[in-house]
Amino acid sequence: MKPPPKKDPPPNTITTQVQYKRSYNGPGPKMAPGAGSNWSPPACWYEPEFSPDDFENYLNSHYVSDQNAFADMARRYGAENYHKGDKGTWWELQVPDLSRAGECAGIEDWTFIKPGKPPPNTPTIDPKTLAGLAYAQTVLPAPPVTLKPVPENQLVNLATELAFKLPLPRVTVTASLDNAAAGVHVAATTVAEPYELRVDAGTPDAEPASCTYRLTNQGGTYTLDTHGAPCNVTYRRASPHGGYTLTASIVWKVHWTPSANPDGPAATAPKLPDGESTQPTTVTVRENEAIVH
Repeated sequence: MKPPPKKDPPPNTITTQVQYKRSYNGPGPKMAPGAGSNWSPPACWYEPEFSPDDFENYLNSHYVSDQNAFADMARRYGAENYHKGDKGTWWELQVPDLSRAGECAGIEDWTFIKPGKPPPNTPTIDPKTLAGLAYAQTVLPAPPVTLKPVPENQLVNLATELAFKLPLPRVTVTASLDNAAAGVHVAATTVAEPYELRVDAGTPDAEPASCTYRLTNQGGTYTLDTHGAPCNVTYRRASPHGGYTLTASIVWKVHWTPSANPDGPAATAPKLPDGESTQPTTVTVRENEAIVH
């Protein structure tokens, strides 16, 4: 086990042992469930921290200057001699987002867990928890779209076509925790695959004002080219000063595997909500009387 820390970390420090491996490390928003979803990532969970001997040392080193606090901790967690001589580990409750601490009210800061299956309703780190944490750490790239005509030269009554500059790969994040001393080795991987592109013209003076396109899977990457598509946004009126804001949004279908392998068997529960990434583009639309319809 790791030795007891000499002092408490700052209140907002995240001390979790969870590690993340990402397939995409570029810019973009973190994935969040869309409107209407009641899913949220875990607010708190237990992680293995100390052997019984190290836990006793931890309490002694932390509360030597406050005997009342030490007596309270010893009463709550030392009634069985800190479980010295027992097989198992002291696990600490992790609450990285203090704004959600209320969701963890009533859960003890420490619990002793014997090897094997933890007690029921104990929120220990497990693949389901890691899947939620990986989801919350997933960053989605903006849609890599190009417009034809170009944004600065859109034309009234001429359809706006879109294409991807480069094929778009799926995005994976693996969350894992390895604690050899406690015999804990768990991992989960979220896989976000681009599914469709939605386009909003940014004005009712377009026909149609929005279009949705399914993306094409080409050997594991996804492409888009709306040339000749039955639905392409067409502006019917020139834009005012400042232009219109055309917004392209990718919907990402998300699943997870209970391992570090993104291509492993997908878990069936819990189902993770879709993600979304957007790219607003200012377009200038002009009249062009020379166009024949």
